[in-house]
Amino acid sequence: MRVFYLLLFVFFAKGSFAQKAFLFPKLKSQGSSIEQLTPSHWTLIENASGDLNNDGLEDLAVVFESDKITDETRTYGDNNSDIIKETQKPRILAVFFKDRESNNYRLSVQNNDFILRSEEGGKLGDPLNQIAIKDQQLYLRFKGGSEWRWELGYTFKYENKDWFLTSAINLYFNQNTGDMTERVYDFKTRELFTTVGNLHRRDIANRKTSEVLYFSQLRTFKTFKKPWAWEILPNVYL
Repeated sequence: MRVFYLLLFVFFAKGSFAQKAFLFPKLKSQGSSIEQLTPSHWTLIENASGDLNNDGLEDLAVVFESDKITDETRTYGDNNSDIIKETQKPRILAVFFKDRESNNYRLSVQNNDFILRSEEGGKLGDPLNQIAIKDQQLYLRFKGGSEWRWELGYTFKYENKDWFLTSAINLYFNQNTGDMTERVYDFKTRELFTTVGNLHRRDIANRKTSEVLYFSQLRTFKTFKKPWAWEILPNVYL
């Protein structure tokens, strides 16, 4: 009987271990170089530099990817439903401000969810297209699909000690026919500009409209979990 209970304990222990959620590392709060800031068993895959907080210094935005493949539960749809498990390499987005006195980089934000993974781009492969810093704003660009393709762009700005989504663009088009829908969001002015028509004949075939965006507060990295997770209009996900 004692052997039976021992085997039962080992069985459940193995099951609990197998179901243990992936734990993201907590990034260093500061460092003098990207090498110092890169966590163990992770690799730098993208980076950009530029002034993000209007102090005249070159700040740093980076994307780290885990060296190990693991199971991740990723959210699609409205942040609550359409949750699926994917097997891939997790990614981290981090922004560091340059400190004038120490000349070190100091961590401003670590986000473990927003950057799409390498397996989330469909037949086009890795969807991470660009990370850039321009006009004191952080730009993130993604693309993917197959015959029907999509492009997503998000612009975040550091204000009042937080990172706010200020604008976005969502382009959906057929690579063969050119049929497309493009939505450009300006969250500062609460405007949405929509273009429906043809990608190859923009001047003569497209219909442009504008409308007011209704939302309570500007989204941040904390309140906008990841691409495709905000139903900003009925059946329209950003």
